[in-house]
Amino acid sequence: MSDYKKIVKLLEANAGAKRMSEVFDDFVEMSALTFRNAVDSWGYDEREAQYLRIAGRYDREELNRFAHALALVVKAMEQEPCDVLGRLYMELELGNGRLGQFFTPYDVARLVAGMQIDGIAERVRSHGFAELYEPACGAAAFIVAVSQEMRTAGLNPQTQLHVTAEDIARQAVHMAYIHLSLLHVPAVVHRRNTLTMETFDTWRTPAHILGGWGWKFRHADAVQEMQTLLGATTLRSMAEARS
Repeated sequence: MSDYKKIVKLLEANAGAKRMSEVFDDFVEMSALTFRNAVDSWGYDEREAQYLRIAGRYDREELNRFAHALALVVKAMEQEPCDVLGRLYMELELGNGRLGQFFTPYDVARLVAGMQIDGIAERVRSHGFAELYEPACGAAAFIVAVSQEMRTAGLNPQTQLHVTAEDIARQAVHMAYIHLSLLHVPAVVHRRNTLTMETFDTWRTPAHILGGWGWKFRHADAVQEMQTLLGATTLRSMAEARS
């Protein structure tokens, strides 16, 4: 039996009187909270309380099934990185119950990523790393695909890629965060309405926090501002010298 089928069976065993969509959402949220609280102290108590509220809806055996399912997700991502949770979502036939919400097949995401890799590689050569912005990221299939294309091209997505991803769906944000955390890709995942730009929550991956990417961007912004200021000063000096 494949690991995917094992995960499906574990989650189905936890359903009982609950809807499968509820069980899946609880599974990915608890998993995401576990990863985030391991490295992010800001808001820790609130997230821990949310974890315990979810866990309180399941007995010990059911919680052990969740832990086993997460271990299998980790194993699958280590063996063959791809959109593991998006595939599970579709195999559990949850898309039809979510107003037509479907996730892009991973082979399509990989094809599109392959078409973008030359530009990403050039950005890495010129700036040291590439930035990737993905609105409506879903489970982050495209970002996972980009990370694998980078490895094929001899690049390291753990140090040469930074991602900003957004989605309005809580469960999609949790899935994306899990995938990017397991790949150790520096990323900031927002739960955001990209039309109104209202932001509900922000999830920073362990690689973003431990890699000091917040400081890197602040430093880069400060350097840019200084260069702009010096450039303006130089132009004024030249103008004064000519007058």
